[in-house]
Amino acid sequence: MNTASTADSADHRALREMLGAFALGRLDDRERTAVQAHLDGCADCRAELDEIAPVVAALAGLDADRVHAPAAPPPELGENILASVRTATRERNRSRWVRRAGGGALIAAALVGVFVLGVNVRPVVPAAPPVIALQLQDVASGVQADAGLVRHTWGTELKLQASGLAAGGAYTVTFVREDGGTVPGGTFLGTGTATLTCSMNGALPLDDTAEVQITDAAGVVVMDAVVA
Repeated sequence: MNTASTADSADHRALREMLGAFALGRLDDRERTAVQAHLDGCADCRAELDEIAPVVAALAGLDADRVHAPAAPPPELGENILASVRTATRERNRSRWVRRAGGGALIAAALVGVFVLGVNVRPVVPAAPPVIALQLQDVASGVQADAGLVRHTWGTELKLQASGLAAGGAYTVTFVREDGGTVPGGTFLGTGTATLTCSMNGALPLDDTAEVQITDAAGVVVMDAVVA
């Protein structure tokens, strides 16, 4: 299951704070496996990892012989950084990603354990990929929904906002190929009259996706969209 409430869980925040160490290769096997499993289902954390990656690459390419001995960071620095990151994760507007680029640089430097003096690292903030609107068809009675697809290198992401789906009912997303083959996109729970917002992912390139279906627990189609 992948819903908006997941992004606010304690486990999600703990795994997000491990992204810097993951990018630097500083996690043990158990931690690395946990973070990788979380990334497979969390588009927000994959986007944040993409922002951290240029910083890690820049730090890895530094010539230690040309840099003066680093200054020891103040003892309260780690807690200040973590507090800033926790505050940033509560923001929901698009400008959050721009501000967090600087936070990502601080996380990477803190996990390495040094600040490199005299080096001006300017990571490139990637633009958010566009959302391609979907025209939903066969929408079940009483259901209101908007949906769109996002192209990724690893597959296709479905962004969905909907209300009127039975509260607590399980709904399954399926990505359909041109030849009729299917790729699972995960399961989420309905929220009744409240609006749910979720991102579901399928390991199928957008160019190979012909249709997206959402079915209830009985296999009845409640939403369907043909990809133009």
